[in-house]
Amino acid sequence: MSSMVARALSPAPRTLDEAKAAGLRLVRPVRSRARKAPFVVVVMSVLGAGLVGLVLMSTVLQAQSFESARLDREAAALETRQQSIAREVDRLQSPANVASRAIAIGMVPPANPAFLRLSDGKLLGKPQAAERGSNIRSVTR
Repeated sequence: MSSMVARALSPAPRTLDEAKAAGLRLVRPVRSRARKAPFVVVVMSVLGAGLVGLVLMSTVLQAQSFESARLDREAAALETRQQSIAREVDRLQSPANVASRAIAIGMVPPANPAFLRLSDGKLLGKPQAAERGSNIRSVTR
């Protein structure tokens, strides 16, 4: 190992005889260059794969755009239907509709209603039983 260190630290040989004595030999220069064809093939392959990837990604994004538009239309239609149903529920729950339907099935509204005060449980008013046809003026639908 010390001989390798000594060779590395010694000055470079100045003549051919000194080089031969040091165990060095002349190396011919490399005449061939790296071929360009494999590099071109690799670059073209990467470029082609990138273009194919871009086309596929564009196609997928366009398909997702169409699906999103379809779902937006469906959501708008469902919202319209929900609003229509809410209007119908409001109409059916209106006091006038409830009263007319109650009369239609034979219920009679009270002539003299009584109220219960919840704070002390006191009954306000004098309740009377209603009689059929006694306080119904007209039934309109």
